[in-house]
Amino acid sequence: MSVLDVNLARKNLMDVLGESSKSYFAHLKSWFCMKTTKEEFDRQARLFLKTDQVHLHNDFLLAIVTKCQSLCQPSTYVYHGVKHKPTVVSEVEKIRPTIVPQRKVHSCEIKPITVTRQVQPKNKPLSVNFDNRFQPVSPVSLLPPSIPRTIEKPQVRYCSQDLTLPDAGLVHGRMLVAAWDVGLDHGCEDKAIKLILAATKQFLRELIVAIVTNRKGYRIRENKVIYSIGQPTLNPWLHNSWSVHDSTSNSYGTEISQLAEPPHVPAIPQTIQNAERDSAFYLACTTEQVTSLQPISVLDVFQTLQVKKSVIPWHTVHAVNMERISQRLYHPN
Repeated sequence: MSVLDVNLARKNLMDVLGESSKSYFAHLKSWFCMKTTKEEFDRQARLFLKTDQVHLHNDFLLAIVTKCQSLCQPSTYVYHGVKHKPTVVSEVEKIRPTIVPQRKVHSCEIKPITVTRQVQPKNKPLSVNFDNRFQPVSPVSLLPPSIPRTIEKPQVRYCSQDLTLPDAGLVHGRMLVAAWDVGLDHGCEDKAIKLILAATKQFLRELIVAIVTNRKGYRIRENKVIYSIGQPTLNPWLHNSWSVHDSTSNSYGTEISQLAEPPHVPAIPQTIQNAERDSAFYLACTTEQVTSLQPISVLDVFQTLQVKKSVIPWHTVHAVNMERISQRLYHPN
């Protein structure tokens, strides 16, 4: 079945199911959410269909898989290199004399010198006799011994089990079921899949930055840009004037000069000597270095989401995930 027959296969299946279509898609959604297995979903689907109608269920699943896999096909490009035209040198050009142009040195004329190249005769190949030197060997005798292996059925694994980001195929399958659940018969577009993938990467980046900044020190530029993660923090109990000498918290494109007209001139970048001086002064105002931390655990994620609730601004999603993390902490099984 082609990629464009997903809606047609769904329509044919719904015409056969009738009132049982809601139960069928509820079991399909449970399989996509890892609540049931593929075998249980097939067993429940066969209860709604007759024997001669089971092929519609298989065609519908095959159409979904084909549609999802069509987005994961990598683009192939073969580099053939740069083609150059071969330079052909004739025998006449080899014998043709080379003429050196005439030039003057201290009002003395130098006559051109004629150089003649001689064509060397080609060496005749030596005849080699390989009689009684080659012993034929069967290539099969050099192969390693073959051990028959049983073909195992591949298990369906999810991105949470493989610890990988979801690909376009997985996201497309989930969004197809979600679109059909809310009444969108035509599914979803490919641009929506790319948007979901980009949003997933951006959310994971913000979550990782929030966890790392909750464990280690960092600095802020322009009151919003985080940089220098891992540096020691300022000692709040030490009286210092770092806030007065700090020239890196804000960036100014221009500065005011009384000798220039107009007075706004481009700002001069900080010199290496001043940067080293500011770094030494900053380290003198900081606390002592702490010991090395343990790898990031589920408890770090739980504490970060408690402190920085802006990472997940939706209360419903935040509450559900906090409940799942607490269950994972106190009930690992």
